[in-house]
This record gives sequence, C-alpha cells and structure tokens, in this order.
Amino acid sequence: MTTIRKHIHTNAVALISLFIAVSSLAYNTWRNETSEEQRNIRHAAFRVLENLGELQQVVDFRYYYLPFDESGDREGDLRIRGFGNAAMIHDLMMLMPAPAPEAGVNLHQLWLKQFGSLDELDSNGKHSAAATEAERDLTQAIRHSREAVLKVLESLE
Repeated sequence: MTTIRKHIHTNAVALISLFIAVSSLAYNTWRNETSEEQRNIRHAAFRVLENLGELQQVVDFRYYYLPFDESGDREGDLRIRGFGNAAMIHDLMMLMPAPAPEAGVNLHQLWLKQFGSLDELDSNGKHSAAATEAERDLTQAIRHSREAVLKVLESLE
C-alpha cells in the first residue's frame, strides 16, 4: 500500500496534468458539439423565417389578388410555391427544439386543409366565409410559427 502512495506522491504533477488534459479535452469536445448544434439550429431558423415570409406572401396574394387569369398559371405557381414553403417549414422545424416542431406540424396540416379555400368567392364576387377564415387561420399559424422560431433562437447560448 505504501508503494502506491509513494508512486502517487512521486508522480502527482504528472497525474494532475493528465487529469487537466483529459478534462480540457472533454470540455472542448462538448463545447464544439454544442456550438455546432446551435449553429445548425440558427441556420435552420433563418431558413424557416424566410420560408414563413414567402408563405405569407402566397397566402396574401391568393386571398387579396383575385380573380386569377383564365390560364390559371399564376394560381398553379402559387399553389406549388405554397406547398414547397409549407413542406420546407415543416421539415426544418422538426429539427429544432420545442416549441418549433409542434408549430411546424400545425402550420403544415392547416395549409393542407385550407389552401384551396383562400380564393373562394361567394355569389356576389366577394371572398367567401371559408376564404376569410382560411386567410385568418393561416396568417395566425404563420405568426405562431414565427414566434416559436424566435423563442428557439432566444434560447440558444
């Protein structure tokens, strides 16, 4: 037993140096992983914010600028852009911490349910009740998603 104590006492500086080196390596690895994860979340958050803005433009254009021309090209383009934006938002928000994933799922489901109602007209040529509700609900879901992304960004170190 005395030989072990003697070896520890003799090599105390080396053992302390080894402990410090291993601790520093572990901390540095943890910090690098955390930084990379947060960098990825920030990048995804900024992409989501861009896509939320584009989706809001699609919602506004489909609701406020009616009727579409006879060819339907503009309507088709808006539908495709809207689906692309909604899918990108959903996918990127699933990679973020709470509350983003839930907001992304809700927005995507709402888009799938109500995108077709945005340009409905009643018999007087004005927006139908379903169109007004769809515009209001989608705008609110976009706002809620934006707030969720901003909460995620605020929570990062």
